[in-house]
Amino acid sequence: MVLDSYRSTADKFLIPLSKPFMKINPNTISLFSLIFAGLTGLLFYLGGVLILVSFATLVLSALFDAIDGKVARLRNLSSKKGDLMDHVLDRYSDILIMLGFIFSVHAQVWIGLLAVIGVLLTSYMGVQSQALGLKRNYSGILGRADRLVFMLIFILLQFFISYHFVIYGVLITPINVLLIWFAIAGNITAVMRFRDTYSALGPS
Repeated sequence: MVLDSYRSTADKFLIPLSKPFMKINPNTISLFSLIFAGLTGLLFYLGGVLILVSFATLVLSALFDAIDGKVARLRNLSSKKGDLMDHVLDRYSDILIMLGFIFSVHAQVWIGLLAVIGVLLTSYMGVQSQALGLKRNYSGILGRADRLVFMLIFILLQFFISYHFVIYGVLITPINVLLIWFAIAGNITAVMRFRDTYSALGPS
């Protein structure tokens, strides 16, 4: 599933959600998203019942991330500076959340590092296409919206499934399985986006 392709469909839900925040600067809303992302990583790292709280903070982070751009467009405040800030804060949010996963007792650092590489390269290849004069590339099997949905699901799974085991040195827990998927699907998506962008550029 690639939920990024349904952005236009989501607009009818985002507009009503955005209206209570119309008086807030979109950049401030982006900062709210970053703060809740940081809390998500920290709370998950601390573990226990706080894992369930991290689910709620991730929902809030995703909500503010979804409406900051919508508020900017509705108020005619969209700008290249705002777009730059949004993307930079999104990357920091991704990293803060994943650091909480990686350094928790439920994951392995080496798998987490591969996941981070996949996630960051996926995002980079998406905006690199735009930087080269093409449309922003949302292709592939693991966009940011997909990652958020997967994280919400697997945070809950980790809270309710406490046992774990090891297969050939790989820790099997819900969150470590999630990181394995991010490592595989993220890097595949990055390669797919590179291929699409390279082809779209035409003959060299």
